[in-house]
Amino acid sequence: MMQKDHSKVTNLFFVLLTANEVCYEEIGCFSNGSPFYDPPLRPISWLPESREEVGTKFLLNTRRNPSVPDMLLTSDITTITSSHFDPTRDTIVVCHGYTESGDVAWMQDMMTALLNNGDHNVIRIDWHPGAMAIYGKATANTRIVGAEVALMVNNIKTYYSITGATFHIVGHSLGSHVAGYAGERITDLGRITGMDPAGPYFEDTDLMVRLDPTDAMFVDAIHTDTDPIYTIGLGILQPVGHVDFYVNGGRQQPGCDAGLFERIIFDDGSLWDAGVQFVACNHLRSYEYFTESILSANSCPFEARYASSSYYTRNTYYDYYQSGGHFDGNGDSYMGLYADLNKPSGSTTGVTYGSTTLSAAPYCAYQHRVHIYFDDPNFFTDDAVGDLYVTLMGTNGQTSPTMVASGKFKPGTDSSYVLPWGSDLGTLTGLYFYWEFDADWYKPWEWSLFDNPDVYVTRIEVDSMETGDYVIFCGIAEKIKSNEDHRAFFPVETCDPHW
Repeated sequence: MMQKDHSKVTNLFFVLLTANEVCYEEIGCFSNGSPFYDPPLRPISWLPESREEVGTKFLLNTRRNPSVPDMLLTSDITTITSSHFDPTRDTIVVCHGYTESGDVAWMQDMMTALLNNGDHNVIRIDWHPGAMAIYGKATANTRIVGAEVALMVNNIKTYYSITGATFHIVGHSLGSHVAGYAGERITDLGRITGMDPAGPYFEDTDLMVRLDPTDAMFVDAIHTDTDPIYTIGLGILQPVGHVDFYVNGGRQQPGCDAGLFERIIFDDGSLWDAGVQFVACNHLRSYEYFTESILSANSCPFEARYASSSYYTRNTYYDYYQSGGHFDGNGDSYMGLYADLNKPSGSTTGVTYGSTTLSAAPYCAYQHRVHIYFDDPNFFTDDAVGDLYVTLMGTNGQTSPTMVASGKFKPGTDSSYVLPWGSDLGTLTGLYFYWEFDADWYKPWEWSLFDNPDVYVTRIEVDSMETGDYVIFCGIAEKIKSNEDHRAFFPVETCDPHW
């Protein structure tokens, strides 16, 4: 009978307990001590693998070679000078995350969109061997990749006598922190975009360990999956840039609630693709949003509104976002490629924005806040349970009936909800309100056995994030019966009190 070889496991723990530093030619030394060892945030501090084991590659595409990339080597400057690299153009460097490679579909899509957008140098980083290690080791390997990226960028800067301001590094998940490590070594790096920077092993750690605003002249981040890791949240919650965009509340993205079997059907029977989407859909949306932003600026600019960072705990901000709280902010920006059009002044960091998307591509939405007042006639005291639908009408078109809220609604209260739509409605001219009674089966005390229940709504306010328009809509003072009535509301200057 064959005996198990325990030598690899023994050697692994020997390294973890005894090794303090590894050094590699050209990129320097890497320690596993503080701040990279930081219990309980980092209970085990791994040393990165060798440059050969991490296997970092650089793939250059330009408008002159959009299909077949040039392979660039840090060890051979002629691979750069003989390539299609154009030092008069801006350079965008794109980096993948855990378990992926430089040929993954989303990187190809982003590269194509960038070349369609402008005459850029687009360099894809491929560190697939290092990204396939167990997660703790892969996080350590990002330090090697970051050093390799910095070596490449600095070599290009030196040879062509150009500045780092012409370079923009875009990273997803672990790739965001790769960009941060690169930025530490590039003195004048222009910009870093972190697409849902990885949270596990990085949340609340020292600035040296994670992406932060000191890593480039401008750092922006898109947060889409900030739930804690024990609920399979893969992104970082804390602000890490000069500006941070918390999309759809930063936790759960619309359209990411499909079950595994639904995804298998949607992904043409691919169990692997369906499984990845089922586990990481919220996390992956960040690069889908960024890619769409590259070409949608003229038709839909992914506008976002300033929201106070004091709301940024996982639950507080999500509730704040769901009620449209970010509409009350006093500054706008644009999520994605054009975030640098509205940078904060001076050394300001941690400016946070909220934005809303649709549930399927194209994701960019025109955003409306719908504020509904539930009237309370003296004779009406029961809470309403169900789903609320609103149809907005404007000079450019109208929405479909869109569910804006689901749950329990109490007479005499008012609540706000966000309604996104994929096109500009123009000036709002009216709306329809409809609701469906939907009590939980296990709460028989909420059932309505003999008649559909009613609500009373006579005032609805709508404001638009993109245009700043604010409209008051009023309806007649009659009950709105569930599952039947579609009540029309019309714009007025003020609503007469009815009760």
